Amino acid sequence: MKKLFLSLVITAVLFSLPKAVLAQENCVTVYGGGVVCGAETHEPVDTDLGDINPAILGTGFLLASGSLLYLSKKFAKKAQVNR
Repeated sequence: MKKLFLSLVITAVLFSLPKAVLAQENCVTVYGGGVVCGAETHEPVDTDLGDINPAILGTGFLLASGSLLYLSKKFAKKAQVNR
């Protein structure tokens, strides 16, 4: 159970770190000239947990903690019955 919890925390931390987003390069051949390259403009991309609504993020954490509490009590009862 500890390993599962640790792996979930590590995964959440890795997903919460900002990611690098590279611009797409567009090259055009000009008649009578060479090749002209430039970066295309684009809309901003959501790349980390900072762009998620805090209410949704808090609700997710509350649901996760509630389910972990329920499962831990369920497994504790099962362990007492088996003794």
